[in-house]
Amino acid sequence: METTQQVFCVRCGSADTRVTRLDPTSAEGTCFRCDNKPFHATPCQNCGGFRIDGSSGVPGIRFENPPENVKCQDCGHRNPLRDPGPEETAGAL
Repeated sequence: METTQQVFCVRCGSADTRVTRLDPTSAEGTCFRCDNKPFHATPCQNCGGFRIDGSSGVPGIRFENPPENVKCQDCGHRNPLRDPGPEETAGAL
């Protein structure tokens, strides 16, 4: 199965990201939809891709009630929800 080098935002699931570091074990970048907030992503446990659903698929919005796992768009595997990192304005949205 072929995976892409695209990295989805961990907060919102947007593909509108700027990746600053990418290797097989993690990726770092910022999301344009989340006001350039930084994130740290881990790859899918099944295929190694970084196109994994974010919090709710709504740019800039986090889950109100987080699920236990989120779906990889490359292979469909359900991965544990990842922490996107500190929120500078927690609760602002």
